[in-house]
Amino acid sequence: MKKAVHFGAGNIGRGFIAPVLQENEYEVTFVDINNELIQQINNLNQYKITSLSLENSTNKIVENVYGIDLNDNSKLKEKISEADLITTSVGPKFVSDIFTNISKINTDKKQVFIAFENMYRASTNNSNKRYRDQLILIDAVVDKIVPPQKTISLDVVVEEYGSIILDEEVNSKPLNESDIVSYRNYENEFYKKLWLLNGLHLKLAYFGLSKNLSFIHEVFSSELGRYFASQSIDSLATAYNLYSKNNENLEKFKEIILSRFSLPELHDKVARVARNPEIKFSINERFEKPLSYLISENKDIETFKTILNIIFENNFEEVEGFSEFKSNQLSKGKSSFYTEFWNIDSYSKKYIDGLGI
Repeated sequence: MKKAVHFGAGNIGRGFIAPVLQENEYEVTFVDINNELIQQINNLNQYKITSLSLENSTNKIVENVYGIDLNDNSKLKEKISEADLITTSVGPKFVSDIFTNISKINTDKKQVFIAFENMYRASTNNSNKRYRDQLILIDAVVDKIVPPQKTISLDVVVEEYGSIILDEEVNSKPLNESDIVSYRNYENEFYKKLWLLNGLHLKLAYFGLSKNLSFIHEVFSSELGRYFASQSIDSLATAYNLYSKNNENLEKFKEIILSRFSLPELHDKVARVARNPEIKFSINERFEKPLSYLISENKDIETFKTILNIIFENNFEEVEGFSEFKSNQLSKGKSSFYTEFWNIDSYSKKYIDGLGI
């Protein structure tokens, strides 16, 4: 059997990555800094995944998984040297350290490295230039919502939908294509997810905050909320097609996203989704970049205007980072926001005409 080492035994690692690896006939060994979690994995050797959808829920038992403490250097070196596939779901800021460590371990095996992180080209951008020739790097776009977990057991509750898209430009296919796994144009798929999923998520969060809602799914409980969500994702899809220039039919993709966000069992708090606004509203991010394509082509931007008005007219102190964002950027006014925060001199008149000052 092929062998996989996965760094990160958290909810995404256990609830999404590990079962996909097992379906591809890999023996899975988790690596984590949490020694208690590793002991629990080795003692129980199995756990349950509950997948949620609007229609029903299903259960799956994952068995025959193993764990290694990140600080157990001898075992870690042994497992890494034997691995066919090395993967991560530890958070973007830790990937480069992991990559540095694994690239120092000598082996004659041809190995694949995939960072399943919410970050642009997490595999290649976190690698150093001195990695081994036989280590193949593949960038991935990974999509799975994991709600807050109510227990400390190994069992995980996740949404039913899941997607792993691997860069088709790399001449290696460590995972078989399936309903979950595919090989496509990485650049397009990254921005499709960033704009239509993450961008919509952000807009729904601030729309929800403006209506004193607590959870994302509550936006869909009113006709106004459903209309805003539908109009928002339509404009984001238009922006994506302008960017990609491939006229992809996104109707099914849009329906899936709206269905996912309307699932009450996800307990998706609007304040959590809205956190770190200075990053999420910054230039080239999930809000500004699609907006720039729409404005340059004179397309509808009404839902973007709605959200801008919301963030300028309110102070959501319960949102992590909003008060600082208000002080650093919003307090200067919209005109300054366009020219200084977004650096938009050439299109400033279009922004002022479309979004106001």
